[in-house]
Amino acid sequence: MVWVIGIAVLALLIISVWFRKVAIGVIILAVLVGSLIYFLSEREEERALSRIPFAELDFENVTLKPNYSGYSLSGRIKNNSQEFTLKQVKLLITLQDCTGAPDARKCVTVGESHESVNLNIPSNQARDFEKVLYFPGGNLKFLGELEWSYSVSGIKGE
Repeated sequence: MVWVIGIAVLALLIISVWFRKVAIGVIILAVLVGSLIYFLSEREEERALSRIPFAELDFENVTLKPNYSGYSLSGRIKNNSQEFTLKQVKLLITLQDCTGAPDARKCVTVGESHESVNLNIPSNQARDFEKVLYFPGGNLKFLGELEWSYSVSGIKGE
């Protein structure tokens, strides 16, 4: 049935000058409206990423523990923003294998993971989070001690 409509539209494009003008106008209008919607959504995304500065977040009791299939990252995040709700935090988690004496420690990075933690934390409130992490390479074998760290690479607020 759709192919019949396609053939009819194609025939009208070939035969009717009026239909061609209308079709071109509709196409131009659709492109303009689509471009405007895309531009506005990109602007909103940029604003969402800059609403809550890092200084307005408190991370408490953040731990990384091995579990049956990877690692479990958990803790609490407090949103100290007076105005915005925290929706997402992007983290970079780094695993290092460290050997040697404490004063001459040598560490090698054996895993990194970029993770997004989706949240809904209103202003001046805190929520616990937990995220299961999988590092490339399967089971990681450590020659020394596991040391890990995290850094915040993005914050999204609404």
